[in-house]
Amino acid sequence: MSVQHPLDRLVATALKGGVPLMILLLSLLAGGLALQLTPREEEPQIVVPMVDVVVEAPGVSARQVERQVTEPLEKLLAQIPGVEHLYSTSRQGGAVATLRFYVGEDREASILNTYNKLYSNQDRVPPVVSRWQVRPVEVDDVPILMLALWSDEPHRYSDFELRRMADEVATHLQGIARTSLVDVVGGRPRTLQIRFDPESLAARKTTALDLVSALQLSNRLQQAGDWTLDNDSILLESGDFVRDPQSLAGLVVNVIDGTPVYLRDVATLVDGPAEAQSYGWIDFAPGHPAYRPGAPYRPMVAISVAKQRGSNAVGVADAVHRRLAALQAELLPAGVHVEVLRDYGQTADAKVDSLTSSLAFAVFTVVVFIGVFLGWRAALVVGLAVPICYGITLALDMAFGYTINRVTLFALILALGLLVDDPITGIDNIERYLRRANGDPAGRIVAAMAEIRVPLLMSTLTIVLAFVPLAFITGMMGPYMAPMAFNVPVSVTISTLVAFLVTPWLASRMLRPRPAVAVVDASLGVYGRLLQPLLASRRRARWTLVVLLLLFVLTALMPLYRLVPLKLLPYDNRNEVQVLLDMPEGASLEQTAAVTETLVQQVKRLPEVRAVGAFVGVPSPIDFNGMVRRYYQRQAPNLAELRLTLVDKSRRRHQSHAVVLRLRQLLAPYDGSGRRIKVVEVPPGPPVLSTLVAEIYAGELTAYSVQQEGARQLMARLEREPQVVEVDSTLTARQPRLRFVTDKQKAALSGIATEDVNQTLRLANAGLVASYLNLAREARPLPIELRLAPEQRGSINDFQRLQLKGRPGYAQLRGPTGLDSAPQPLVALGELGHFETLVADDPIHHKDLRPVVYVMAELNGRTPADVIADIRADQDRSDTTPLDWQARTFFSPGGGDSWSLPAGTEAVWSGEGEWRITLRVFRDMGLAFAFALVAIFFVLRVQTGSAVLSLIIMSAIPLTVIGIMPGFWLLNQLGERVIAEAPEPVLFTATAMIGMIALAGIVVRNSLILVEFVGQARARGLVLRDALIQAGAVRMRPVLLTAGTTLLGNLVITLDPVFSGLALAIIFGIVASTLFTLLVIPIVYLLVFDRPEVAS
Repeated sequence: MSVQHPLDRLVATALKGGVPLMILLLSLLAGGLALQLTPREEEPQIVVPMVDVVVEAPGVSARQVERQVTEPLEKLLAQIPGVEHLYSTSRQGGAVATLRFYVGEDREASILNTYNKLYSNQDRVPPVVSRWQVRPVEVDDVPILMLALWSDEPHRYSDFELRRMADEVATHLQGIARTSLVDVVGGRPRTLQIRFDPESLAARKTTALDLVSALQLSNRLQQAGDWTLDNDSILLESGDFVRDPQSLAGLVVNVIDGTPVYLRDVATLVDGPAEAQSYGWIDFAPGHPAYRPGAPYRPMVAISVAKQRGSNAVGVADAVHRRLAALQAELLPAGVHVEVLRDYGQTADAKVDSLTSSLAFAVFTVVVFIGVFLGWRAALVVGLAVPICYGITLALDMAFGYTINRVTLFALILALGLLVDDPITGIDNIERYLRRANGDPAGRIVAAMAEIRVPLLMSTLTIVLAFVPLAFITGMMGPYMAPMAFNVPVSVTISTLVAFLVTPWLASRMLRPRPAVAVVDASLGVYGRLLQPLLASRRRARWTLVVLLLLFVLTALMPLYRLVPLKLLPYDNRNEVQVLLDMPEGASLEQTAAVTETLVQQVKRLPEVRAVGAFVGVPSPIDFNGMVRRYYQRQAPNLAELRLTLVDKSRRRHQSHAVVLRLRQLLAPYDGSGRRIKVVEVPPGPPVLSTLVAEIYAGELTAYSVQQEGARQLMARLEREPQVVEVDSTLTARQPRLRFVTDKQKAALSGIATEDVNQTLRLANAGLVASYLNLAREARPLPIELRLAPEQRGSINDFQRLQLKGRPGYAQLRGPTGLDSAPQPLVALGELGHFETLVADDPIHHKDLRPVVYVMAELNGRTPADVIADIRADQDRSDTTPLDWQARTFFSPGGGDSWSLPAGTEAVWSGEGEWRITLRVFRDMGLAFAFALVAIFFVLRVQTGSAVLSLIIMSAIPLTVIGIMPGFWLLNQLGERVIAEAPEPVLFTATAMIGMIALAGIVVRNSLILVEFVGQARARGLVLRDALIQAGAVRMRPVLLTAGTTLLGNLVITLDPVFSGLALAIIFGIVASTLFTLLVIPIVYLLVFDRPEVAS
């Protein structure tokens, strides 16, 4: 046996054993270790460095902050490299600027550049700025665990006791390896409140500011250096800390006429919970074991736990649960319980285990399917190739820093149908050669592999070229799809190596040579009867192609007629939902809590709801969606959140998106009258500000109020659009302000400065932490806060009777020896000025240094492309004939509801919403697809030496559309497609687009091998028509097997709400393209080459 080609020599060497066995064992070992050691997470982590720069400019108007603070700051921050977008909000008294860097930018470098830019320009800080702070925000700050400490005995364990327990628990949890930030949200911390009495202070000629000064100056302890005494070094200290409330009560705060004034004489000390700045409670639905009808108010304090970068979410979460179980037995009393509101470790582990089981099931069904057609021996040979490919791929995932997540596993499931194709092709050809009588078995196996060597290599290259461009998708979708771009090409490449190194060795030991038989006669009969009439007449062949071309055009137009809805991201099926409540500006904490309780009782009516955590006045621990949407800034008395946990998805009739649709319908009656209610579901991929976002811009000379008016007009139009819900904007109602205006002359005559007035009013109303009580047993420093009691600050008169005292030397009298300090009488605040009512300034938003107003909305069953096209078409429209939204197309958009924007303004739809990512991703995928097609063409051109042959091989690619689009349309005619009066269509998403790209590689592979066999048949002397029929008959079984294995491998993916679009596209496309490939390729080949000038 003479073996010339290197690959043939490699196959011959592999047949001797040794190397294949080593590959088999090492791949299984590497795969098992990688499966155990690689970090697990539910979704791929998207690294988006974000930095908040918070600036305080007390007393400055929003317009002045914008001009003097925000604009100079933005110009500096815009110079930092790697910044994608720069957002800012200017409010009265301060501003917040947020830098969002490009996806994948180095976090440390981004933060360092921000600090460097700000600190190196400190000399340019405007004088109105009192302080500023840089706060980095990153994905590793997102907690993987949210634990709720709650009590069913609120009379014993209020939020005050729960907060102290939570602080202790958080301290213990922080010691767990690989944990990052452990935070406590909600509850009233322990505070030593000094509730001073204005009358007692006045009687002792003392003011509230005297108390602040006494506390700050007396509660001090500091080191005075080392002192040497008798050759011994002694550390010298001076002062002392107040050690207990009793000692604090005896603190001398003033001396009047030689009589000390003690703190207990002028104030009441209250050691207990601070005044409520937020509320938190938990409630349970009938599906929860803790549900009790008519149960009392259950206070709640949340503990959030984040993990360090690169650590295993499953391992960290398990360690936290183990430590928490021990703490419950040792630290928490019987009446205090822990409810898990979020556990990304558990969901990641469950998702990975579920997908691993699905992967095993897919492998099993594929092997059984192969066994039915090729026999159990051949099926076993092909089946052993799967764990080898997966083992090496998982090991490479771990080596290159990829985690095991949903996208990784779906990539492996998708690759299943591709990676068994090479072994199937190899085993089918080996079996065919082994049936021949001539030659030894080893030689026949080498000859069989040599015959398909070039098609296998070229087809693998086409698959790689089809998927590698996905790695160049930009934006947040890039890292999300990166595991797909890595795992599919790697596993397919490995499968080709397995086909040459392992499959022949297994075939030589497991397959049994059989006598030669006519293996294609049956196929020739069926296939020949179908193809012969089409090849017999060139006119019939042309009409066949014309019909297929018309089918392609009609099916390609289906999305434009809105028969197949297009959307970037599908909806996921999660066990958590978030509800946001925005009360009118100026609503009190108690008003917000009352409405929140009403919403809690409503959402409990849904049977899918298990537990509800309420957060009023304080943001709940953020998720990645909340990080991008900046929900961590939702800290105000008029804001509230509900965190809903749903029963397990296996026990629900509807997926979480359908639950969201029903929630919106349920809560709609409570939306309005200045209230805004939003139901937020966790997106499966890159989060956006809202599904639908319009940005209202204007020219430089146009007033911001004109932009605001444009936003109101757009909001009104969106509220009239069918299935557009939760319309909102960054416009705010003008909150009333009460300002005390100091009479400068009266204050100066009394020796009182405006700063004294400001501080007195602030500490009386908001309180002032003057010092801290040092107690070693407390988990956190105990603040000493001065403040008027709530019952003493219920009216303006309570503030007006506050007493102030002039500063020494501020007012002077002429004496015998010169100027002396004037007496410092006590003066009531009401004598130094008056209160006047104003309204707060509207916040001014900027994006990329331009003023902007955002208008946001969510959609029920419609896609952003549809709504944006309709709204744009109706802008300044003269034809106002109404048109139902279901009858509209992209050729006739709009509903006849005309609207307009003020002159000089424009609405930009591609800024922050899902439409922006849709345009970017479909653009990138379109370019990736185009690049893949061009690259495949050049590879085929080099291989075949003919541009015409290359185009013939690629002609099967458009045929996938004939199967995909009608398939999606058909699914939309079946099943439950209306939920809560909202449509619930099957969407053609970005994952379906990936399915189309995958199909390009699959159908090209089949076409390439078919054309290669046609060339071999013609080389043996067959006429063209006979060569076409025989090549098709020989290749029909492996082509159908490839289609069948690809279809079966993707069936399990259809159960996942995110990647079902990918599976459906492949299933519908592979069915149509496989049938058409076996017919269209021979027809095109005949029409091109069955001419006298090319007959040779």
